[in-house]
Parts: sequence; structure tokens; C-alpha cells
Amino acid sequence: MKKKTPPAPPPPESSWKAGLFIGGIFIGGIAAGVAILVAWALWPQKSYTPLPAPAVFSLAKAEPYAMPDETTVFAHYAGSQSCRECHADQFIKWQDSHHGLAERNPDPKLDDAGFVPTRSFQHGTQTTEVRKAGSSYELIALGFGDKITPYRVERVIGHDPLRQFLADGGNGRLQAMEACLDPNKNEWFNVYGNEDRKPGEWGHWTGRGMVWNQMCATCHNTRLRKNYDAKTDGYRTTMAEMSVSCESCHGPMKPHNTWQHAHPGAKGDPTLTKWTRDQHIENCAGCHSRRGEVTGDFVPGDSFWDHYHLTITDQTDTFYPDGQIRDEDYEFSSFFSSRMHNAGVRCMDCHDMHSMKTILPGNQLCMRCHTPGGFPNAPPIMPEAHSFHQSSSTGNQCVNCHMPQTVYMQRHPRHDHGFTIPDPLLTKQFNVPNACNKCHTDKTTDWALEATQKWWGPKMDRKTRTRATLIAQARQGDETARSGLVDLLSSDEIPHWKASATLLLDRWIDQPAVQTAVTAQLQHAHPLVRESAIRTLEPMLQSGTIRSAIEPLLNDPVRGVRVSAAWALRESLNLDSAAGQDLQHMLDLNADQPSGQMQLAQFEFARRNLDSATRHMETAIRWDPNSPPFHHDLAMMYSTTGQTTLAIAKLRDAIKLAPNHAEYHYELGLALSETGDMPAVIQALQEATRLDPGLSRAWYNLGLAKNGQGDIPGALDALQRGELANPRDPGIPYARATLLARQNRIPEAIAALDRSLSISPGYGEALQLRAALTRR
Repeated sequence: MKKKTPPAPPPPESSWKAGLFIGGIFIGGIAAGVAILVAWALWPQKSYTPLPAPAVFSLAKAEPYAMPDETTVFAHYAGSQSCRECHADQFIKWQDSHHGLAERNPDPKLDDAGFVPTRSFQHGTQTTEVRKAGSSYELIALGFGDKITPYRVERVIGHDPLRQFLADGGNGRLQAMEACLDPNKNEWFNVYGNEDRKPGEWGHWTGRGMVWNQMCATCHNTRLRKNYDAKTDGYRTTMAEMSVSCESCHGPMKPHNTWQHAHPGAKGDPTLTKWTRDQHIENCAGCHSRRGEVTGDFVPGDSFWDHYHLTITDQTDTFYPDGQIRDEDYEFSSFFSSRMHNAGVRCMDCHDMHSMKTILPGNQLCMRCHTPGGFPNAPPIMPEAHSFHQSSSTGNQCVNCHMPQTVYMQRHPRHDHGFTIPDPLLTKQFNVPNACNKCHTDKTTDWALEATQKWWGPKMDRKTRTRATLIAQARQGDETARSGLVDLLSSDEIPHWKASATLLLDRWIDQPAVQTAVTAQLQHAHPLVRESAIRTLEPMLQSGTIRSAIEPLLNDPVRGVRVSAAWALRESLNLDSAAGQDLQHMLDLNADQPSGQMQLAQFEFARRNLDSATRHMETAIRWDPNSPPFHHDLAMMYSTTGQTTLAIAKLRDAIKLAPNHAEYHYELGLALSETGDMPAVIQALQEATRLDPGLSRAWYNLGLAKNGQGDIPGALDALQRGELANPRDPGIPYARATLLARQNRIPEAIAALDRSLSISPGYGEALQLRAALTRR
């Protein structure tokens, strides 16, 4: 990527704001009767006229992120062995821990048992063989070129409960193979179960989704530099030390090492800095979270929010509505959403910082705080009275109810760190899992619901249930969630949930009250909330007030917020500013993945560099041909450049991959209107409304299309349904009024206009038409 051309945090789906127009109905003139002209504006113009360069607003001077030279950086690292002399006890705890064995070279003491004797195992339609060949270990598997080939094990990542093996992928790549070893059972399995992934797929072990340099290396090693070269599409990855070493958490310690040897036994080492409890947890968070990279160079002691964009509970199903982990979300986000974190609990309160094991077994760990005189404000709990289970039963273990496990990678059970409360009612209403039925698999949800109501009664109707219900309703587009989410912005004290509510209000951001509430979050003390407010307000940037509110955040003290503001304002961003350079750095850093190429495409498109935008989008598709949003976004770009035939083809590709995505059918209908094939337009729009009856734009355009074909009853019915789907849009009843007026159904037309004006009293066209009709 050229220095002057970059994008931002990868959304789970396309964040494309397509330049599609819903269609406008306006008065062509009023003479002896009422002349109504229906204007179709369903698709961008065939020819693209470059817009003048947008005005660039000025920025105060700020320091952009500059990646320090790796030779200089690595010289400040002493290596874990240098710690052993003075910190023998800590070293012993660490060396056999998950951190100490996070990544290593093959070792006969650890690996012979898995590879000797030669054996094979079946997964899906494939068979993989493992063997020792001389002093090397090999996996004979379906790989590059769709051929079964022996691949030598270059490194091993992970230790217990599973180990994954790295093979040479060429051009500096290492690839994480899907064949894994369960060392406890000495059993081989496929990390994807029986998905039967094949070469050519993004997620196959030979694909970009399994490139160690991008997907694994940072968190399995110390101070890693990915060093991706976009020109060669290769890597020159380096690191300070293999595995999660002492200095992964303590930072570069060569100065400390040198000072201690020069002043043996002396106190007051000037090279050491005492960290806050938040700095400690943010050291953990960089790897124990699902997040997007901003700099690629976190240093212990830095702020997490300067280096990452955290994934939280939002419109997607990445987390359940109550915050429980659903996808592979790791620990920090759910912990950050918890009352525990909000009360001041941190990782080291429960985990030994060197072995990573819990510092006490079972309920003893929780009782350190939840006893009279324990942690301030922690409610005292008597486990048996609280759990209604016998002391010896698994149901009396705190973690089994409040930290239920989910198995990832087929063999890796992980505790949810949200400390959620099991609620079978949420299971019944929204399919949110509850710990009761996770254990009592032979019982029904109603059985669990009856038990919780009997034991805890009205206490179950708590704030967490209300919040989860609002989130679930918002995801479904339920209008009743809006006011509750706005209230949540002022009532919930946990930043994670304020940020979630802010993101979930995006579907109502055109409403003044919602805009006001979300805009206020730009001033929130926590950077996550400010970032979320920027994302939600981005579609409203045409409002000078919103733009003026976001612009100051280009100089926010937190880099993650600055980059989010830069992305929102990318169209007119000064790329030489600190925020502009930070954004470009982030985009370059993520350019080795299809999602990064999609962001680059969106950035270039916003900057009017259409050829470059199209090339990036084509690259994203070449790297991951099975991702529908990539085909969709390329269709939007083709349409903008007047390449309607290519746009339609790409939308059909997206629909092939995601046939139940209503928006794609809707946009196909808009594209087809350019060809004049109205039956095909109607078919596509009808499919969109079938898949999503709440898609008001599809109903609106379907009404216009049917009117164009002379089907007036069908047109009126579609517009009526559009009004039901979106009762806040004054344009839909106005469109219905024009059709009714044309049919000389004047009282009905006036009633429809009154409906439009009740939503938007200053709607000029509706006022004009109503005046004309009442004069008749």
C-alpha cells in the first residue's frame, strides 16, 4: 500500500455503506388534476464522475505511532534464562507452564510418544499419517496443490490439553496444521472435527486463516515482529524470544539484569517501574482477548486501548446476549463485562502469575472474598444455602454455575470469565445457554426454570436479565428495545455494557433522541465507550454537528480512539496528521488478511481511488473466495463505476454463498432495475421481503416496482407492509399517498399524507401534495 492510501478495525461482516438510493416519489406538477411522477432511483448512476477533493480539516500536532527498530528493541531483552539466577522459584513455576511451553522446537522427550510408532487417523473424508523420519517428525496430509505430501514439523505450539504442529508454507510462512495431538490420551484428532476443510479454503491449514505469522505467532512468542512484505506477499518474522517468556509479561529486562549484576544485593533498582493493577491485567488482555491489532507492538506496561480494538457483545452473535462467550472469545472481554472486574478484581487475585494456576482449589478461591470480612462490598455467601446443592456435588462448585465451560478446538474446555448468573428464562426466550441445563442435560428448560423460580423467586428478575433481554430484542430489530438501551447508557456503570448499548443503537441512530444520547458517549471516561460511539455515529457524518463532535477525537489521548475517529473521517482525513499516520500503520499491519484487503478497498473507495479499491477487493476474494461480504462489496464498487453486469454477477455470487441474506437479494433487485428487467427486479425484492419481513426498503421498492408494472393493489399492499416494518419513515406513507391520489382515492391519500406528516411535520412534498388535494 502506498503511504498516502489506507482502512480500519475489521468488522465481522461488511461495513459497507452502499451508495444506493431507495427511490424517490415526487410531484411532477399539479394542473387540472393531480399529476404524479414516480421516479426510480434504485441504483447508482452508470457513469462515475469524480468528486472534487474533500476539504481537509486541520489537526493539532500529535505524535503518530512509530515502530521502533527491531535490532534496537531486541537488544534490551536478556532472555528468560538470565532470570533464573535470582528468581529460581518463579522460573521453575514458569518453565513447565502453558506460557513456558506456548511454542517450542520439536523435542524427542515430549514428541516421540505421539509420532512413534507410525500411525494414521481418519477425519472427514481424509486420512492423515504421523511418523518419525530420522530425527524429524512428519505429518503426511492433504496439503498444498491438493496433494497428499509429507510435511516436517518445524515447531510445536501449545502443550496441554492439545498440541498443534507448524509446517513450512514457503515465502517465510509457517502454517498451523489441523492435525493435533491430545497428549493426555496420546490421541490424534482434527482441530476442526469432521468439517472436512479442503485446500483452497481460507480456513484450511494451507490457507491464510492458518498462517502462524498472522494468526498465532504474536501470542505464542515474545515481542514478535510479523514483518509482512506486501510486494512479495511473504514474511520475515522475528522475535525477542520463542514462547511466552518472562519478558513477555515483565517487558525488556536487560537494563535490570545489567544493573543487578553491577549492584549485587542493592535496593532501589532505577530500571524498574511499579505498575498499577490495571496495567497488570492489560498485559494479560493483549493475548487473552478477541481483538483487532492497531500497532502490532504492545509492550508490557502500555495501555491495552492504545494497541487493540476489543470485540464485545454487539449486533453479531459472537457473544450471547447476556455476555456469555459463544465464539472463541477468550477471557478478557467477558471478564471486563463482569461485576467482578468492575469491583476491582484482577487476574492475579485468582491466578498465580508464574504457573497461571489458580492459587486455591475449588470454592476456597471464591470464599477468600465472599465471606464476612472478605473483599470490600463482596456479598458473603454460604455455598450450600446459595446453590441448593449438597456440598460434595458438582452443583455446589461456584465455577460450575458462574463460570461454565465451553469446549473449543475439540479438546480445550475454557471457563467463561463473565461470572454470569444462570437464567433458564433467557434460554426459553432467546436460546441463551444456562449452566443448569449444561449439567442436567437430561432435563428440560422448563424444569430448570421452575427450580430457579422456586429457589430464588423475585431475585431472578434482576438487572442482568433486563439487559440481556434488551440486547436480544435489539438484535431482532425489536422497536421496544430502543428506549431501554438509551436508558442503559445512563444507568449501567460497567463500560462494556455502555459500549454494547451504544453499538446496538445503530439501527435507530437517525432518531434525534438516540443521536443525542450516543453523541454524549463521545465524552465518556472510558475509551471503549468513545470508540463505540464513533462507530455508531459514522453513518450520520453528513450532519455538521456530528462531524464536529467526532473531529476532536482525532487528538484523543488514546490511540485506539484516534484511529477509530480517523477511520470514520477517512474521506477527508489529513494523512500526514498523527491520526492519519496511525490509521495507515494499522491498515498496513493488517493487509496480509482478506479482511484487511477489504478495509483497504473501503478506504481507497472513500478517497475516490476506485481502481485501487477494486484491486484490493479482488485480492480479498482471491484470498478467500467463500466470503459473501467480499463479493457484495466488489459489486458495490462495480456498480459505482457503471459496470452493472459485473455488479449483478458479484451479487449473485454473494447470494450463492449466503442464500438467506435478505440484503443481498434486495440489492440485486436494485441492480437489476438498471437493466430494465422488471419481473426479475420484483422477484429479487419479493425474496428479500420473504427472508426479512422487517426490511422496509425492500417493501418500499417492491411497491414502486409493482406500480411500474401496473399492479396497483400489489403496490399499495407492499407499501403498507413497508410502513408496518418501519413506522418511522415518512417517505413510505407519502409514496402510498401518491399512488392513491393517482387512483383518485383522495380521502385515503390525504389520510396517508397525514400519517407522513405526523412523522415529519416539515416534509415539504407531503405538505405540497396535501394542499393540492384539499384544493380540488
